[in-house]
Amino acid sequence: MIETMARQLDVTQALLTDTESASSAGARCLRWLGVQRQAETYLRHLGPWTERVRSPRLAPEVLEHKSALETHKGRARLELGAFDEETRREARAELGIRVAFIGKGGAGKTMIAATLARQLARQGRKVLAVDLDTNPGLSMSLGLGGSESGLGPEALEEHPGASYGWQLAEGLTPLDAVDRYAEVGPDGVRFLAVGKISSLDKSAARRSIAAMREILLGLGAPDIDVIADMEAGPTTPFEGYHAFAETVVVVVGPAWRSAMTARRLLPMVDDRNTIVAANRFRDEPDHPDLTSPSVRVPFDPCVAEAERHGRAPLDACPRSPATSAVETLRELLLTQEVRP
Repeated sequence: MIETMARQLDVTQALLTDTESASSAGARCLRWLGVQRQAETYLRHLGPWTERVRSPRLAPEVLEHKSALETHKGRARLELGAFDEETRREARAELGIRVAFIGKGGAGKTMIAATLARQLARQGRKVLAVDLDTNPGLSMSLGLGGSESGLGPEALEEHPGASYGWQLAEGLTPLDAVDRYAEVGPDGVRFLAVGKISSLDKSAARRSIAAMREILLGLGAPDIDVIADMEAGPTTPFEGYHAFAETVVVVVGPAWRSAMTARRLLPMVDDRNTIVAANRFRDEPDHPDLTSPSVRVPFDPCVAEAERHGRAPLDACPRSPATSAVETLRELLLTQEVRP
């Protein structure tokens, strides 16, 4: 815990230092938005710690860490208040979005996440697509085939206090890890994945998951969009793998099991902006007792055929009803207000 707090302050301090090198008012404003968001992200992550820590030795350090993050957040708010409204508006439009996709297996979250990532990149945005599912999928929908680009063994180090005993190697920052290990795919989307469970190496995912979570939480670069495809079902949201995200998209299909999973997921992520996306519906009515979908992606035979052959839907069906509907989600994510 103490090491994690020290790393968090290192990331935040690096962002503070970066604001000093900005060459224009717009660039400075964007970087202060990054500082503010990073402090808020770490404060949310810190919340459960402050509730559970009872050790007389640890409690003061946790509270001191919380105070330092709140100080950085407060300073960022003051600095941002000094910019004119137009500069803040333009900087916020350049601020990268942080989105996690969750839902039941088969709901279609991977297709939507991959299509969204490439559509964002086609607008000239920097995009990192992250696969947190131990089954291959996101790379196929991105158009990278069966790529499993992930962290190399030198990016990880053993630590008894980390999840599964491994964490990001000391001295390797989250941004350095992305620059070094992410594969560049179609439209310039960068792709990074946890290890996949296979007959050859069943422990790869366990070794890298803590490091991937640290990367997502600490990727302070303000101009990078992060689109993460979470493992299907409620386990990873329950364990807080979506902690990096400002917005969580819950994808639900027409089957009642998909709706049941969505109902269980929504309370786990209600501290984030939440979007329900209905996917693969034909003429079926909305599920009762479930939040009305903000986005509707219709069943699309072209997309279904592309997925059957392992092709990226955006390559096979660039203007199909489904891929066009994802554009609606893209605009919603780029324009909606983010909770403080």
